[in-house]
Amino acid sequence: MAAPDRHRFDLPRDAARKPYESFSFLGLKAGMIALDVGAYAGYTSEMLAAAVGPHGRVYSHNTQRVLERYADGYYRRTIEERLANNRLPNVNLHVTPYEDLQLEETIDVAFLGNLLHDFYYQNGRERALSFLIAIRRTLKPDGVLGITDHIGIPGKDNASLHRIETSIARELLSDAGFEIAAESDLFANPRDDHSLMVYDERVYRRTDRFFFRTVPAR
Repeated sequence: MAAPDRHRFDLPRDAARKPYESFSFLGLKAGMIALDVGAYAGYTSEMLAAAVGPHGRVYSHNTQRVLERYADGYYRRTIEERLANNRLPNVNLHVTPYEDLQLEETIDVAFLGNLLHDFYYQNGRERALSFLIAIRRTLKPDGVLGITDHIGIPGKDNASLHRIETSIARELLSDAGFEIAAESDLFANPRDDHSLMVYDERVYRRTDRFFFRTVPAR
């Protein structure tokens, strides 16, 4: 976080993302192989690169659709800026569909930040489930998936609010073959009453979020 050449995109996001605390909770260590699922502009990918060090590797995953069609190409431009001139030599830009990650090696730690609600509400339960199963298949037997998302509550239009009920996330993870090994309140915010859309300035980057450390079920 103190690196002098950090991307201009990143500094305002540190307080909300809490990478040091997050990665400590997940057990991330130097030399590991990490996967940033749905990396978009690559903030987490860059933090993972620092955490695993020069002897580790990071797969910064995106889909072609995200890079070409979302935000007028902002995500492609930003991720290319991060990786230009071999600036992050231990990061591989990995462009594949969500349900077919096509990795050539298995992963120590995968991270999925605030995306499960989109799959569940925009694409349906089965797509969300197949997405999680694809991630599980990339993990080593003792690998870890860290997952966060904005908490929704019953009775609200969580699809429009970009939230998901914690009970739904738990059920999806279980059905996809994961066990929740630990939960963290790192992203908890009791002042969020779960009624606002997550981009509302009153809660933007301060939503109440669950954070699970999950492992493949045995």
